[in-house]
Amino acid sequence: MWKHFKFDPHSINLSCHTDVKLNEFDTLLHTEWDRALAQNLFTFQIDNQVKQRVLDGDLHYIVELNPSRYEKRRLPYAFEHVITPFDKNKFNFNKIKNEEVNSEQQTDKHLVIINNSPIRSYHVLLVPDRQLEQTQISTIDSILFALEFIVSSTHPFIYVGFNSLCGYASINHLHFHGIYMPDRLFLQTIVCSPFHTKSNCYLHDFFDTEAFAFEIKSVNDFDKVARYVYKITNYLTQSEIAHNLSIVKGDSFSVVSEPALRIFIWFRQPKIGIKPMDRCNFACLELSGYVFLRYAEVFDDLTELELRENINGIALSSELRAKIKEDVKHLLDQ
Repeated sequence: MWKHFKFDPHSINLSCHTDVKLNEFDTLLHTEWDRALAQNLFTFQIDNQVKQRVLDGDLHYIVELNPSRYEKRRLPYAFEHVITPFDKNKFNFNKIKNEEVNSEQQTDKHLVIINNSPIRSYHVLLVPDRQLEQTQISTIDSILFALEFIVSSTHPFIYVGFNSLCGYASINHLHFHGIYMPDRLFLQTIVCSPFHTKSNCYLHDFFDTEAFAFEIKSVNDFDKVARYVYKITNYLTQSEIAHNLSIVKGDSFSVVSEPALRIFIWFRQPKIGIKPMDRCNFACLELSGYVFLRYAEVFDDLTELELRENINGIALSSELRAKIKEDVKHLLDQ
């Protein structure tokens, strides 16, 4: 019924330094997204000429103005806990129209669907095993789906992200975001510190809000790294710690000239209840180097210094961060 794509482990793309180009996978995604656009399946008119600026500073944050995303989207649900039971009476991905499915990786198992209130053009959602009605808690299977999705594309700036409940997820049905970024993000090249040798885990400690980081240089490492990532996200979930995850193509942490997939897991203060929009939210994208905004005045005067201060402001206490890092080291030792 839907367009099908099959992951090819012999053709993976890890580099963020290639020219922007589309392969068969990207062309399928774009074609089906354009088909949905022609069928008026989105909640607002898509503007491909959005205002964009790159902030002055070391991180070169990319900022875009997208008021429609905030004004026309489905009202986000309020969450009080990272672990919240699935509620089939609320919106979930079993309620979407069939036409909103972009493609499937396995027959009605791993779906790529349009985000009908997109952050930018060709924004999709990765929905694994939707019939299982899984809550917004990452699984090994869903992490593998995300890894296979991103390396199937030849686009150097394709991005996959995950927000936990209380970490700015708006729907309690397991999903990841897939987005084509307009340019390279600082997360793709930033230097990280060695953290745990046995698992080859690094620490992204540029901000007080830190992230564990892993790299993948070969498809043979997918399963091993997915299990390490899951160990951490499961620990954070069971500890009721809000978290965000980003996957990008980039430089190896150990050999700068070597391409690698980078996976980051932030642990941070929770956002409880309804998510008011004042100047800027801080979910997976904003932590990674890209900000989309509602208000023109914020777009005009936002600075990297303000972003850094706000990201530092959502850090957990130094005592709790130290405990989390110690706990994670013990987990990765096992």
